[in-house]
Amino acid sequence: MATSVRPRTGGRRSEPAPLRFFREALDELRKVSWPTMSELYRYTLVVIVTVAVLAAFIGALDWGLQKLTAKFIYDSVVNS
Repeated sequence: MATSVRPRTGGRRSEPAPLRFFREALDELRKVSWPTMSELYRYTLVVIVTVAVLAAFIGALDWGLQKLTAKFIYDSVVNS
């Protein structure tokens, strides 16, 4: 069952909506637990290594499939 919510009483009612949005966004950003520089460095390295490994895997898979299809498609066309 839905409940109705009454608007807050008091506060900054005359404040424009965009200004209130940015003020509340800044209030929320102050609550964030930001990583330290060493954590940030470590996480960045993990992302770079992961991307490099995945790129190498996809590149190898692409190369292998290219050779495989070239062998079956082009060899069968040339030998016919």
